[in-house]
Amino acid sequence: MGDESQEDVLKINPLDAKRLGIKTGDTVKVTSPAGGIIVKAKLWEGVRPGTDAKCYGQGHWAYGRVAAMDYHTARPRGANNNELLPDDYERLTGGTARNGGFTGVRIERL
Repeated sequence: MGDESQEDVLKINPLDAKRLGIKTGDTVKVTSPAGGIIVKAKLWEGVRPGTDAKCYGQGHWAYGRVAAMDYHTARPRGANNNELLPDDYERLTGGTARNGGFTGVRIERL
């Protein structure tokens, strides 16, 4: 893995990681009722126990070299967080209504 700004990681509180048997650098599968992604774990005390954090912007390829591992073959650099979020549309216009909110996930070490 390269420099951390380019890594696709899920940040997990060390207390949760210990309970799940996860260490920094482990490959983990994150699943929700909507879907799943596979990422690397990074233990970090800055995440509140019982929650996890993952930056947006990975998992896209169309943004060019920053997000794409290989732009010409449409291979993304990481996992797309939207795979975990349920579809939630505004009733009148059909626009995306979801702007944050809670999505429960399961994290397991692979």
